Amino acid sequence: MTKTEFAEVIREAILSLPQDCKVCLRFVEDPELDDVHRVAAAGALLHVLSGANVIPGMRGVLSYVDDVLVMRLVLARIILAVPDVVGRHGTEFPEILGGMNGQLDVAKQYLGDLIRVLDHAADGVGKLSYHGHAASDCVQDPEENTWLYDTVQEAIVDRFDFDEEEVARAVKQIEQVMPPLQQRANLLA
Repeated sequence: MTKTEFAEVIREAILSLPQDCKVCLRFVEDPELDDVHRVAAAGALLHVLSGANVIPGMRGVLSYVDDVLVMRLVLARIILAVPDVVGRHGTEFPEILGGMNGQLDVAKQYLGDLIRVLDHAADGVGKLSYHGHAASDCVQDPEENTWLYDTVQEAIVDRFDFDEEEVARAVKQIEQVMPPLQQRANLLA
């Protein structure tokens, strides 16, 4: 997979982050999903909200690379485990849920073994807490769920309204994620 193909996937993923967040919110609120999957979706949202970088040292637009990939890994796991979820939510978000697996395939091919760093982060999202709000509480407590919804909506308006040209310029430097991702992978070894 080429750098250009990976950069295009990341560009699309960053620009669709608001929609990805809305998909996760739907999963959190879906009473037909079991709590494990709902908590994972809530944790993916907390991961994005926290601004913690799985890929250290990234600034600006590139700091969202880990966010969009971790969120999509979590969403893909939920869809794989509960394929009927696509049927329930796929018509509302066809552009996200329909093309996500192909985009993840490109990312996995480009990153190779380094994808395990992001997989490791996706494994732990259900245990995340942000400003005292745990992922599990956001699923089980109606007040916490409301807090999550409101906080995500605020972030969509205030933080995730990306300029397309700025994103396009930033992802031309996508190779900058590789050395810190390799450093993080070395720590996991």
